[in-house]
Amino acid sequence: MNKFVVGVDADGVLTDMTKFNIEEGRKFFKREPVKPDAYSPEEMFGINKFQKILFGLKVLDKYCKKTPLRDGAKEVLKALKSEGVQLHEITARMFTTDKGVLGLHYRRLFQDYLKNNGLDFDSIQYCSEDFSPRDKYMACLKLDVDVMIEDKPEVALYLAEQGVKVLLFRAPYNTEVSHENIIPVESWKECYEYIQMLKNNKKAVAPFHYLELEERECLTKEQQVEYFTSYKSYIKNLQVNEEAFKKSKKRFKLLYYATFIPFFIAFHSKKKGQENIPYQDGFIIACNHLNSFDQFYISQALGARQFCGFAASTIRHTIRGRMFDFTQGAVFIDRQNAESKKNGEEELAKRIVHDKIALIFPEGTRKNKDEEGKKKIQLPFKLGTVSLAQKTGAAILPMSLYHGKHTYLKVGEVQFVKKDDDLAQANENLAKTIESMTRKSMKEDKVKSKKYK
Repeated sequence: MNKFVVGVDADGVLTDMTKFNIEEGRKFFKREPVKPDAYSPEEMFGINKFQKILFGLKVLDKYCKKTPLRDGAKEVLKALKSEGVQLHEITARMFTTDKGVLGLHYRRLFQDYLKNNGLDFDSIQYCSEDFSPRDKYMACLKLDVDVMIEDKPEVALYLAEQGVKVLLFRAPYNTEVSHENIIPVESWKECYEYIQMLKNNKKAVAPFHYLELEERECLTKEQQVEYFTSYKSYIKNLQVNEEAFKKSKKRFKLLYYATFIPFFIAFHSKKKGQENIPYQDGFIIACNHLNSFDQFYISQALGARQFCGFAASTIRHTIRGRMFDFTQGAVFIDRQNAESKKNGEEELAKRIVHDKIALIFPEGTRKNKDEEGKKKIQLPFKLGTVSLAQKTGAAILPMSLYHGKHTYLKVGEVQFVKKDDDLAQANENLAKTIESMTRKSMKEDKVKSKKYK
């Protein structure tokens, strides 16, 4: 089914955020805004981040409950829904990605607001305020968004530069933003008209026919984009057992909390870069592979978030294998069987596009399993990780493990592999990123070792 997919921002698109900030800011700060045309309260009233947080804590509940929708928003969204358009709410609202009680409170307020205003979205994607361009692009990629309705200038420009079509809701703070992929709109009526035009011009997705890697390498850029578009459509339409997914998630959390203390002691590491871990799911973790316990160090960084990955069928009846089976945390494959590997990749891809986190070791095997490997910083990366990212539209989160005097876990910045990217180049970039993080850990460990001496 060739559905048209629309991403919808919240603040400034569903609501008139500027009007609210000015009215409430005057009361809170007891002065006029120094820059009324600005996007954020910081610029608008010349305040620092701490003052912004205080302001948010004071007025955000009122904003979340009582701010009216823009004229036409409800009618247009209901009309699009009735026409079979997929609608996804993609927001970087303040506090919603907080992992504690604060985040839970504001996510519930937001969901209640949508429900109370009669808005029905196929999903809600919560994005980090600090990484909103990256996170919103990540959501657009994984959801195959055809057009994003946005107002924030840096987000709109970033999405447009990555090839995402944007309907930019005009506001005083974004009048100078311009790009060939940006269409300025003044109202929800205009949004509807442009979406109809874009929907009518959307090409039908071709039926999927599997091609081997060697065959894909012969495709033109345009054919490559068409191939991965048809693959993603095929994978998305494969049936999944939602009840089994929910059950496996509960089992994973049960096992995580049951083993938390011993695993925390056994697999403790010095972590850096955890702020790079996205709040939303449906991405791929790529990490160098040192030994059989790498996934437990990674789990400590993710918390109780479930992930899955490939595992050799030979370990299925070991303790680790039984743990993976219990939580459905592994796709078991026979590495000597091409059909098993192909089916395993399809199964993992299916889980990723249905919002699961995948863990893949691009080296394909443990570096430290022999003396030759121990002499190297990193084994050559196989193309499977970047290939899976390209097929599914999932972001790659690079991680690096290093065991020295201490164990170090570094989390890098998210990387993307577009449908028309060169796979070898994407693989090289990923390998260099992870090796660079490992080298930094080695240097840190040497410094600490000298101090201990």
